[in-house]
Amino acid sequence: MKKIDLYLMKSFFTSLLVVTISFTLIIIIINVIEELRDFVDHEVPLVKIAEYYFYWCGWVLKSFLAMFILIATLFSVSILARHKEVLAMKASGLSLYRMALPYLVVTLLLAAGHFYYNEYIYPPANKRRLEIKQYTIEKHSRASDAQVSNIYRQVRPGYFYTMSRFNADRMEGRDLKVYVTENDRMERVITAPTLVYRDHKWLARNGSERIFSSDSSETFREFDVLILSDIRDNPKDLAKRIGKPEDMGIEELKGYINLMKRTGGPYAREAVDLGIKYSFPLASFIVVLLSIPFASNPRRGGIAVSISVGALISLFYFVLFRILQSAGYNEKIPRELAIWGVNGLFFIVGVITMLKARK
Repeated sequence: MKKIDLYLMKSFFTSLLVVTISFTLIIIIINVIEELRDFVDHEVPLVKIAEYYFYWCGWVLKSFLAMFILIATLFSVSILARHKEVLAMKASGLSLYRMALPYLVVTLLLAAGHFYYNEYIYPPANKRRLEIKQYTIEKHSRASDAQVSNIYRQVRPGYFYTMSRFNADRMEGRDLKVYVTENDRMERVITAPTLVYRDHKWLARNGSERIFSSDSSETFREFDVLILSDIRDNPKDLAKRIGKPEDMGIEELKGYINLMKRTGGPYAREAVDLGIKYSFPLASFIVVLLSIPFASNPRRGGIAVSISVGALISLFYFVLFRILQSAGYNEKIPRELAIWGVNGLFFIVGVITMLKARK
């Protein structure tokens, strides 16, 4: 590694540190203003507020690192250009591609670090942030977490059940209804006010069963206890409150998708978010392809211009990203396009911009 590479990386990391701290403080101040009434009304201690925003910085880093890198690159290169350092490098035989190399290598490593951070560091930190918000700031009761409402599960094609409520602590559900169909014909309907999980079995209590035969006759019977051996769901799966997919780690999200596949629930939204966990960190690398050719021209440089251009590119990226993400959620476009479309577009534009730039 040459001294020029170390110099460029030092300039970049200095800019990245300044940009990250500055924008994080601005975002925190805006959020404090929005949350101030809740802090005062619920008499939240200053220590808890500080702890909340310590973990909240993790969300800022997860969500805006690509924007910070884009602005830092524009800022760093534009300062070099304004001071004629880019011109001096070119005069000494250093091409724009060679000058861009340390930026590309560093941002590729940052993209890998961003992926690791999102998967292993952010989820537990964000969980703590949400706990502080829910129990300390919003004063919700922890006991309410044991209650889950409006449960729907498909055990297999033609066999599904519903409950109005399920209590995880007691492993007890209310208002059970089981429907069994065959060739679009209803065969059985089981209703019971209570469903309990005991000795690894699901037991319907004090209910009734209606059996419909092919000749349209009906058999009705009541029961005290009925073992529902077809239902094999784990109570933990029923009781688990599903957080936002973007707040889960990859393995946790994969587990939820597998659960939905097994029980017949929808998972298109989660499948898109799973793919985005791989594609989004690469934005940190791709945006550099756009920023270096622009900032290396001294006539385009300057702090204000760098921030403005970075903000505009970031805004366009995130708007287009959300549009494709929403279309993927609703299965309006192929899942791969929703996941990789924006990165692909920006990568192509970035490569073309680099090729057309003055070397």
